[in-house]
Amino acid sequence: MRLEKRNANEEEEKGKGGMYLWLLDRDGVINEDVGSPGVIDVDRFKMLMNQQVKTNATLRKVVCLITNQTCVGKEIITEEYLTDVIHKRMTEELSRDGGADAFFDAILYETSPVEGNNRRKPAPGMVLEALQMFPPYTPGKDGVIFVGDSMTDMMAAGRAEIESGRSITRVLVGTGYGSRVWSELAEENEELIDDGVFYYYVESERNDVNKESSLDAFPEECFPLYVAKDLAAAVDIFL
Repeated sequence: MRLEKRNANEEEEKGKGGMYLWLLDRDGVINEDVGSPGVIDVDRFKMLMNQQVKTNATLRKVVCLITNQTCVGKEIITEEYLTDVIHKRMTEELSRDGGADAFFDAILYETSPVEGNNRRKPAPGMVLEALQMFPPYTPGKDGVIFVGDSMTDMMAAGRAEIESGRSITRVLVGTGYGSRVWSELAEENEELIDDGVFYYYVESERNDVNKESSLDAFPEECFPLYVAKDLAAAVDIFL
């Protein structure tokens, strides 16, 4: 694949600030990913970041959470426990650490465990809903960015881009499931381990068939994508 290392401090300003709509996965991006079947006990909900999620009043951005929560569909927890306990804890922690401007404009979730459900990632349904809910409000400031930690996140964004005709910037973070990809890149560039200003831009063309990468399993619709250390780094790069 074609992979290019970039320095955020040297990146051109083109596109920065144009991302009016931020779509964020939850597990592995906002909070620690605890593995299947997901967070089913609020005491296991541990935030990865707090103050980085700020919206309207300060940054004039829209932030929407997009998450699969099949533990509800599998009847491991109730929908009320998800919304009134787990997501309440999440929003309280955001507000406590980030102030009044740290909140989600919408939380979209799909509970069905059934493959093929159009809302369940990697299907694009929830992404398309977010695009309809939050149309661009300023000409030239219509950028959409999806930040996730998994292949299914990138697939959902890519498929939504195809169906909607809207450009969606895809960012894979090196937390959660994305930690394996980031570790592979960091092994080749040791300075990345503690320096989040560097990131990668990846296109789908394979030009090094002898070099294996976790990204090789990603289907075509995932590309192009960026790889950043974590959500905070993605915010620094694209805000």
